[in-house]
Amino acid sequence: MLGKEGYDRLLRCSTSSECTSILREEGYFEDSTRIGESLDETSQQDLIDAKVTGVLHRLARLCPADCGQVLAELENRQHLEFLKLGLRLISAPGESEALGRILVSGVKGDVLRNIVETRNVELLVQSAGVPRLYGEISSALAENRPLPLIEAMVDRYSLQRIWAATDMPDSIDKQSARPLVGEHIDMVNLLLVARSKALGVPSEEIQRVLVPVEYRLGGALSESVNSTSTTNALRAFTKTVYVESIAPFLEAFKDGDSLHPLDMSLRRRHALRCLSTFAGFPFCAGLPLAFAYLMTYEASDIRSIISGKRDMLTADRIRESLVL
Repeated sequence: MLGKEGYDRLLRCSTSSECTSILREEGYFEDSTRIGESLDETSQQDLIDAKVTGVLHRLARLCPADCGQVLAELENRQHLEFLKLGLRLISAPGESEALGRILVSGVKGDVLRNIVETRNVELLVQSAGVPRLYGEISSALAENRPLPLIEAMVDRYSLQRIWAATDMPDSIDKQSARPLVGEHIDMVNLLLVARSKALGVPSEEIQRVLVPVEYRLGGALSESVNSTSTTNALRAFTKTVYVESIAPFLEAFKDGDSLHPLDMSLRRRHALRCLSTFAGFPFCAGLPLAFAYLMTYEASDIRSIISGKRDMLTADRIRESLVL
C-alpha cells in the first residue's frame, strides 16, 4: 500500500519517530487522531498491528465465507506471535532484560509481564487461544528442547489450519489459494531444516516439528532432514523449484554463516508469487489472500525500517531486511 515512493520517503528520514509521523500524516494507520504526538516503541508496534488486523477484517467482510475462513486463520497466525514472543521471553537468560523487551501494551502487555515473571506457560498458551498446545509445549520445555523447535510447533499448528482452510469447494478458489499457502509452508519447512542442522538437532526431532505438507519440496525434504550439515541440506533443496533462491546463496555460504539472506530471498519470492495473482482470474480466493500476505510483508518492512532508524543503521543496511 505504501508503494516505492512511500518506502523511499521512510528510508530517507532520520529517526524512527519521523517514520511514524510520515505514516500518520499519510493516514496509513487505523488511528490517525494523534498526529504530531510522540509515540514510544510499544505504541508504534500497536499501530502497525492494528493496521494489519483492520485490513484483514475488511477483506474478510468483502469475501465469501470460504475465503473468509482462510483470512481468519491467517489473522490467528498473527495472534500466535504473542505465544512465540512469550516463549522467547520465558527462555531469555535474564528476567529483567526480558521484561524490558516486552512490546505489547494494554491488557495483553500486563498478562505477558505476569507470564514472564511467573513462567506460567499454561496461562501463556490460554491467553494465545490455543490451550490444546499446552501439553506439547510444556513437555518440550521440560525436556529443554531448543527454542526454535518449540516455536516450530506453533508454526506447524497455525499453518496446518491455514492449509486445511484452503480446501474450498470451489475449484478456482482452491487452485488460486493453495499455491500461496503451499509455498509459504515450503519456505517455513526449508528454513526450519537448515536452521536445525546448524543447531545440531537430530533428524528425528526435526521430523516431529515439520509442517506435514510437502507442497513443492517432494523427496528433497526427507533428503535434507537426513543430511549431515546445513550445506548438504540446502544442496538437497536445489533439486526443487526453489533453486533460483537457494543456488546463489549457496555459492558463498559456509556452515555457520547466517541464513538471513536466504530467508529474505524466499520471502521476496513468495511476495512475487502473491503479486502475480493479480494478473489472473479476478474473482477468486487467491486475490484477498495474496493482498493479506502482501500486507503482512509490508508491516514487517515498516517494523524493519523503524527499528533500523532507531539503531541508526544506513538505508542500505535496512534494505537488506525489506521484502517488498
